[in-house]
Amino acid sequence: MVTELRDDTFFAVIWLEREGQTISIDSRPSDALALALRMDCPIFVEDDVLKNSKLANTVNDRVSGDELRKWLENLGEDDLGRYKM
Repeated sequence: MVTELRDDTFFAVIWLEREGQTISIDSRPSDALALALRMDCPIFVEDDVLKNSKLANTVNDRVSGDELRKWLENLGEDDLGRYKM
């Protein structure tokens, strides 16, 4: 879930369930999106983040969920943050 927009920086949280307990992990939005797409999980964005986003304020045309999904699926690894192990 993209949870916050502060000083033009987005913040996200990954929610997962482990042994019956819900766990939240702070994450870069790019990593949270990449993981959600790979796991076929829903992606949520807080309403305030969308309302306050400069990009949202400049876009006049609505993008359908299918169009957004296709765009996200076509992002390459260079477009998304990766953890180095």
